[in-house]
Amino acid sequence: MVLDHIAIVTRDLSRDVEWYTRKFNCSTSYLDDTWALLKFDNISLALVTEGEHPNHFAIVDPDVKSDEKAKKHRDGIFYKYESDPSGNVVEIIHKKST
Repeated sequence: MVLDHIAIVTRDLSRDVEWYTRKFNCSTSYLDDTWALLKFDNISLALVTEGEHPNHFAIVDPDVKSDEKAKKHRDGIFYKYESDPSGNVVEIIHKKST
């Protein structure tokens, strides 16, 4: 399994995208009104708006695509959220090959 990204809630998406890209020299690989995906050398950081997505980390598992509880993001990636025993949210995703 591969850790794909970590997601944190932001109160001001455009401000925080600008801060992270300037401060850490990362690039923006996706941006819309509810979230942004910032690409670092080893992992991606998702900045998500409150109420749209929870704080979480995502693990790639191609089998999630066949899980009846899986949903489909608007970018075409299948996913489902689960909580670990301590209540931390884990997003399990099927990452499309690029």
